[in-house]
Amino acid sequence: MNRFLVLVPSEYEARVLEDLDIDLNIIGVGIIKAALSSYEIFLKKKPKLAFLTGWAGAYPETDLDIGDIVIASEEIWVDFGRKYPSHYTPLPEKLKICNSLKLDSHYAEKLIYLLDLCGFNVVSGPIATVCASSYDVKRALFFKNKYEVLAENMEGFGVAMAAKKCKIPFLEIRIISNLLENPENEWNFNKAAEILREVWKCIAQVWK
Repeated sequence: MNRFLVLVPSEYEARVLEDLDIDLNIIGVGIIKAALSSYEIFLKKKPKLAFLTGWAGAYPETDLDIGDIVIASEEIWVDFGRKYPSHYTPLPEKLKICNSLKLDSHYAEKLIYLLDLCGFNVVSGPIATVCASSYDVKRALFFKNKYEVLAENMEGFGVAMAAKKCKIPFLEIRIISNLLENPENEWNFNKAAEILREVWKCIAQVWK
């Protein structure tokens, strides 16, 4: 039995990691596809621990750069609520809507420690799930300031919800592939892929 299960959104991330000694699964891009796919995988494989990994866009004013490693402490679905011309607000409390989930802090601390031993510098903090990537700097800054998030992705909250429902400890590791302060710049998949592979070579070797 594998020590853990690894989920990636796309075949691109999978090709980077496919020859490593990990149980690798493609779940699709976007919150709905990722949630449904990961839930089915969790029910079938019943892992003791699950990881989601892949790329992320860094929000402005976070000091993150291409290739930086971010471990999520919390996933927040930031574009879920009521949108006014100047701001978002949550849906009414009586609806009992959840748009944020904290991730397993015990395993996160272990992961940060092991990556430090492998020589990696890691940033940990809340990250955002969005339905549409931010190509508007004002939008990116709004999410960053309102929710105090470091980066955005399109799957994390959905996978975190599936893991919670299946009672599976869940971690998320993202590599910064693009900077949302310069949204029109090409995403640096080559640099992100290089770091992603080195990170997972380390985890595959040292995680017990």
